[in-house]
Amino acid sequence: MFKSVLEMYYSTACQCAYPRFQQIIGIDMSGTRHSFKCFDTELLIDASKIYFDIEKSKFSDENINKKWICKICGSTYEYGWSDFSIHVERQKLKLTELKVVEIGKPALKPIPICLGLRGHSYPSQTEIIGVDFEEFEKYMMDK
Repeated sequence: MFKSVLEMYYSTACQCAYPRFQQIIGIDMSGTRHSFKCFDTELLIDASKIYFDIEKSKFSDENINKKWICKICGSTYEYGWSDFSIHVERQKLKLTELKVVEIGKPALKPIPICLGLRGHSYPSQTEIIGVDFEEFEKYMMDK
């Protein structure tokens, strides 16, 4: 599904032009009192990697710090990976500079996810809520 979503984004612009892409890849528990990972975030980051040029950076205190640059529009992201425990490691891809006009539908809250969270403590359902596959796919592909 994520491959299809990214192909749809690239049929009109790039992933950077879609706020819902930015929302899902940006789910990050650092800076909160929670410790979890989001499987939707992990898979979307992994699937989108081919659309970026990646260079080492000196961003934050993450274990792996890289600057990801969109091959189409040049928008930049901070990539980080942290290992909080044997059960909770997570990736994040945080937008640092948007260089394209957003064309996708706005991101909504609570954030819908379908693959779920794993960890020791979780955000409230006012922040993130589980939905079925069809609803999540529609959310991601809704132009």
